[in-house]
Amino acid sequence: MRNSKVLKTYLILSGILLMVLGGATLSVPVEFKAGSGIDIAENINIINDSRAFGALLLGVSIVSLLGAFRCSLSYTSTLLASLLFTSLGIGRLISILADGMPVDGLVKATGLELILGITGFVFFSIYQYNGKKTA
Repeated sequence: MRNSKVLKTYLILSGILLMVLGGATLSVPVEFKAGSGIDIAENINIINDSRAFGALLLGVSIVSLLGAFRCSLSYTSTLLASLLFTSLGIGRLISILADGMPVDGLVKATGLELILGITGFVFFSIYQYNGKKTA
C-alpha cells in the first residue's frame, strides 16, 4: 500500500482504541461490562467469552499498530481493522433489529464501529495500488 499519513493515523488510532478496549475486556471484564450496565459477575461462561474477545481485540490492535509503521503490513492491518469494526457494527445493528435497543453507550459504540469500519474500507480502496503492497 502507498505510504500515507492519513492511513497511518487511522491505523494508530484504531490500534490504540482496540488495545484499550481489548486490554480492559481481557483484564477486568466484569468491571468493564458493568460500565455499560451489563452484569456478568455471576456467569463464568460469559466472563470466559468476554476475555477471549478481549484477546482478539488485542491481537488486532497489534497488527493495526504494526501496519502503521511497517509498509509490508499496512495492507493486512487496514483490511483487518476495517473488517473487525464493520463486523462489530453490523452485528450490533442486527441485534438492535432482532432484540431491541440497548443502553445508550452501546448505541454509540455501534455508530463509532460503523464509522471506523467504513472509513477503513475507504482508505483501503484509496491507498492500495493495483492490489500490490508498495512503500
